[in-house]
Amino acid sequence: MFQNQRYSNSISSGFMQKVYGWMCAGLGITAAISYYLSPEVNPALFKSMMSNSFALLGLFIVQFGIIMYMTWNYARLSYASMGFLFMAFCALQGISLAPILYIYTGASVFYVFITACAMFAVMAIYGWLTDADLSSMGNILFMALIGIIVASLINMFVQSAMFNMVIAAVGVGVFAMLTAYDVQNLKKYSQYGVNSPEDMGKFALLGAISLYLNLINIFIYLLQLFGERRRD
Repeated sequence: MFQNQRYSNSISSGFMQKVYGWMCAGLGITAAISYYLSPEVNPALFKSMMSNSFALLGLFIVQFGIIMYMTWNYARLSYASMGFLFMAFCALQGISLAPILYIYTGASVFYVFITACAMFAVMAIYGWLTDADLSSMGNILFMALIGIIVASLINMFVQSAMFNMVIAAVGVGVFAMLTAYDVQNLKKYSQYGVNSPEDMGKFALLGAISLYLNLINIFIYLLQLFGERRRD
């Protein structure tokens, strides 16, 4: 029995190492692309990119499409194909986040990102260690996420700074709890659902993209709350 328990813990550890390894690689790709496209490094390319609103809209659609394609077709995709799609998504996300380096000061972006990482780490540890079953939170968090999206769309027309602060505050809480929820689900999968190394790798990529998006959204919402804007 103890030997089986050690084997299960070993599988769990290896699976989560893959998840966090892919997540960190994705964050590195996103950061590198964002920095390269920043106005300080490549002003002409940044200006050209920001002036094309249709291209930016298309960028968001492609990113959403990649996530849906990976989620719905993971059984048919190879591990290598999913890895390529994940890296492509993170690169496109880097393009989307490039304006942040123009809106906010570099120091502000750095310190807020460190804060977001700390918050993410605390919630990930909680999700891994807690004995409480967080599965009941799934529907609540999903509805809260839909509410944030609807509220954000409304605020595109209302343009209320106070409303935006409320959305950001709620967003931080929702994605922090989603981090704990996702980590607990990944822990359960790693213990009971691993069928083969190929499946482990593909599900690790799906887990990585979920945690990656949680951290990115925590960062963006914290930046809206506490980021220092440039005085141009």
